[in-house]
Amino acid sequence: MYRKILRQIFGVVYFIYLLSLVIGCSTKHIATSAKYSQYEGEINQHTSLIQAETHRVFHILTHQDTFNAICPQGTIVTFEPLSPYQMGTFVNTKIDHIFKLVWRSKVVEMIPNKKIRLQFLDGFFTGGTEIWELEPENGFTRATHTIIIRPQGFIKKLAWNLKVRRKHNKMVDSCFDNLKRVSETE
Repeated sequence: MYRKILRQIFGVVYFIYLLSLVIGCSTKHIATSAKYSQYEGEINQHTSLIQAETHRVFHILTHQDTFNAICPQGTIVTFEPLSPYQMGTFVNTKIDHIFKLVWRSKVVEMIPNKKIRLQFLDGFFTGGTEIWELEPENGFTRATHTIIIRPQGFIKKLAWNLKVRRKHNKMVDSCFDNLKRVSETE
């Protein structure tokens, strides 16, 4: 009888724990801003100050070979068409880590040397938005990467809250480290 009650209590606590994960937990990368009010979903944002001019950073982000040089190991990105990178360009991403993720996005807005906005067309982030913003700041470039996503379904929400968000954060941090290295050395 005592064990049965303990199991039930444990089950309820475990259920509440899982529910809290699905609802969401905060990380340092979750942002709130009126700037993104037209989008629905969680805003996950990273920023870095890079010792390079905005045109240099923009060039790296818009050329397949240099973009792949800043991607974390196990990530392959291809552009269709390969060049010129412009509105309508498709970006295919394949991540081969513990979890294998593949998705396709499309450039839907581009302001040279300032902003790139992509729409996720399929995969885990379907319907979400990815934004790269570049702002000059005292001879440096403030680079900001933002995704706004709303995982659909219990399994995707659970995966986002348990693993994918943390993995995404690590990968974007690694991408920024590589972007700084490539931007500042060439």
